[in-house]
Amino acid sequence: MSTLLEPVIIGTGLTLRNRVAMASMTRNRCVDSFKPGPAQVKYYADRARDGPGIIVSEGILVDWAGTDWKHVPFMISNEHAEAWRVVVDAVHKEGARMFFQAWHAGRCQNDQMPIMKSTGRHVLAPSAISAKDGKYRELPGIPGHTNNIKAIENPRDLIETYRRSVLLAKMAGFDGVELLCQGGFLPQQFLNSRANKRTDAYGGSVENRCRFTLELVDAISEDFGGSEFICVKISPTDILNDSVVMFDEMQETYTYLIKELVERKVGIINICRRGANIGAESAKAYIHLSRPEEYWLPHNYDPVLDFGSLVKCPSSASMLMVNQDYDIEEANQLVKEGKIDLLMIGRPFMYNPDLIIRVKKGIPFAKNDRGDSVFYGPYRTPDENYNDWPVATT
Repeated sequence: MSTLLEPVIIGTGLTLRNRVAMASMTRNRCVDSFKPGPAQVKYYADRARDGPGIIVSEGILVDWAGTDWKHVPFMISNEHAEAWRVVVDAVHKEGARMFFQAWHAGRCQNDQMPIMKSTGRHVLAPSAISAKDGKYRELPGIPGHTNNIKAIENPRDLIETYRRSVLLAKMAGFDGVELLCQGGFLPQQFLNSRANKRTDAYGGSVENRCRFTLELVDAISEDFGGSEFICVKISPTDILNDSVVMFDEMQETYTYLIKELVERKVGIINICRRGANIGAESAKAYIHLSRPEEYWLPHNYDPVLDFGSLVKCPSSASMLMVNQDYDIEEANQLVKEGKIDLLMIGRPFMYNPDLIIRVKKGIPFAKNDRGDSVFYGPYRTPDENYNDWPVATT
């Protein structure tokens, strides 16, 4: 009978010291030309020390078409890879694995952002359909996502963009790749019939709308040495960045997608419960959004219960990771029962650099008592509200 704190092996040889993962969390603190620096080295190393089995990097953009945060990292040049190598080496020294989260925002961008103007990039998406939401604090009037969108001519070009970034991540020493296929970002835009109105092989049917994500998995598997080094992060019930879809479409799309990922022996399938009815109050507080009434879900619907069995079937080599509103006791019991394999924890790691030690010793987690500026700033130095959280004294 396994527990959260026992080791596990992903695929044929990726050994983790425990079944807890630290989630990717944008912190908006890469102030040195979009590269990590000493603050990031300390931040990740502190959380790796006697910490989780896997640490997933903050979202790292694979293309100069950035996002609504000014100081997010990119993985486009050798200099970016070299800077991340220092972070990854520090995490490895503390005994944890580190995954690179590959992020492309797609239509969730504003063409007036300085990064867009300085690089001459277009806002790209499966179709020229704008997304609701967004908040561009650097722009006058704090507008949302742009209406000025260019439909992607050849999706294979974007897959090559990902591949170049992933090869740099491999050079930086990352142990694996987490593909961000939720949050309303580019891969999820292809999955979503509200965002994807293409009439070619990448739009229309469920199989076509899943094609981009699956081809991305195939390409990265080839580059990184196998599908076992890939984690695909999905959120079937997502509402962020205008990503919500009708229940029937959600079930049809993600049933097909997950079955195809399992067929490919993807190492980890990470299912997030954001937008579902579980922990509705905390979820609403986190993203300041609620599910539109017309996009109803069955009472107490849990996407992990709905789709998890597709990952945990007898013929599957894939691990099931879960996240969003799990407590330690609940997750530990699910591991013991063989219903999940891994638990991902996000924001508590921000203010508990010693989170795993607290779990081992039964010490309650510290709470954020400093306000919302903790997450993305403003800050006087990158270390503020980042590297100044105390560890437990008992």
